[in-house]
Amino acid sequence: MRHAAVVTAALLTFGSAAATAVPAGGTPATKAVGPLAAPIDLAVSAGGESGMLSWRQPSAGRARAFRVYESGVEIARNTTTHAPLTNLGFARTRTYTVTAVDDQGRESAHSAPISRRLGISGMPPTCVPATLGDLAATAVSASAVTLTWTVDGDPGTTVVTGAPAGPLTTTQSGIRVGGLSPGTPYTFEVSHHPHCSGPAGPAMRVAVVTVAGPSGTPAPPADPAVTASTDTTLTLGWQPPSTVATRYAVYESGRRVATSTGTSATVFGLYHAAWYAFQVTAFDARGNESPAVVVAGNTAACQTRPPRPAALRATVLSASSVRLSWEYDAWADGYTVYTGDVAVGTSAGTTTVVSGLPSATTQRLRVVATLPGTCGQSPASPAVAVTTPAGPANRPARPTDFRVASADPMTGAMTLSWTQPAGDEPAVGYRVYRGAEILAETTAAPVTLSLPQATTQVLAVVAVDGQGMESARSADLTVRVPYLPPP
Repeated sequence: MRHAAVVTAALLTFGSAAATAVPAGGTPATKAVGPLAAPIDLAVSAGGESGMLSWRQPSAGRARAFRVYESGVEIARNTTTHAPLTNLGFARTRTYTVTAVDDQGRESAHSAPISRRLGISGMPPTCVPATLGDLAATAVSASAVTLTWTVDGDPGTTVVTGAPAGPLTTTQSGIRVGGLSPGTPYTFEVSHHPHCSGPAGPAMRVAVVTVAGPSGTPAPPADPAVTASTDTTLTLGWQPPSTVATRYAVYESGRRVATSTGTSATVFGLYHAAWYAFQVTAFDARGNESPAVVVAGNTAACQTRPPRPAALRATVLSASSVRLSWEYDAWADGYTVYTGDVAVGTSAGTTTVVSGLPSATTQRLRVVATLPGTCGQSPASPAVAVTTPAGPANRPARPTDFRVASADPMTGAMTLSWTQPAGDEPAVGYRVYRGAEILAETTAAPVTLSLPQATTQVLAVVAVDGQGMESARSADLTVRVPYLPPP
């Protein structure tokens, strides 16, 4: 029978002893300074022209959001510990860093950078040798020790040798080693093996002397499993060990995140749509800690309370059009712009032009994000009021059948065409938009654009009359710019 858990998020220590780390080359990385610690353990998984950047946030304070930078330029935001990488092009080396943002909007220092040669169709990212650093032994007791480290290079499996039960493996940057004898010296060797084809980097060693105490090695818990999840919590359950246990501890990357007097515990403060691996150990009445068992699971993909778009700004461009921009801390598949309850535009990014508006009217515009997967929509942004100036009342009809007429994989040149329905106001020209950017102006279809090869672009076209008034935007056209890779 499982009992209610007594849970704490504090880092508890049952003893202390001297520990020395011996690096096999290199020096400790500079620690992040700021309201939050910088993200760590950046990893890139990619094949072709898209992929995923992931990271881990240290336990000292929970981030409200994260910002991803490529060569110092912000390219993405998210409220969890990964972000998609898109439009990677062909065979380019890219360098990423990530920052954490707290509830007051303060940004941490940048993470250590990660560089990868990406955008090779059907191929994983180029392997980079992995180097261990910052190996440390903490929370030393009579029967256990926490080992932590950093990895500079490709993600993979870290192997720890020197434990009585044999080698231990983990994909995280820390581990709890239990089942030790009191008052005994141990030397642990840590090596990292990247998932790609590269060799293991140089190993590091750390020497530890456990504190004095009563002898004994309790058995580990049995049958650990994730029994429930939300977007910010995971509940773990297990069966009692074969020896008598008085309490249990749960670790994540070597950091204690929960304790329990029963056979379940809930870990709080997690990030949504994220994978976590935990170690669970048992304690006997003498305070001895067992070896750990591992349990892993994912938090819920959808946030219970997703953020809403913020900092909405509107600039009048004409009597028929307004430029909008906003900020959004989470990942979105797209955005819809409303005036009142009527949708007046969509956008793939956080800038757009809303066109076809009536002259001399006040519009109360707001933005709603479309969340990934089946997570629905965000709450609407606060409204921004903008008044269009006086001008003609008539507008050209909205272009239809916006399509790709032809594309050249050698150059990436794409010819776009559309149909102009008859309306009260004849069109004398057209503008092709990417977000709020005008890519082309022409007097008639078709039009040929030169766009970055091997990228995805979301475009729209508007008709313009002789007074400069724009029609409503066409339906968005998502195009994949072709390319022919070299042999």
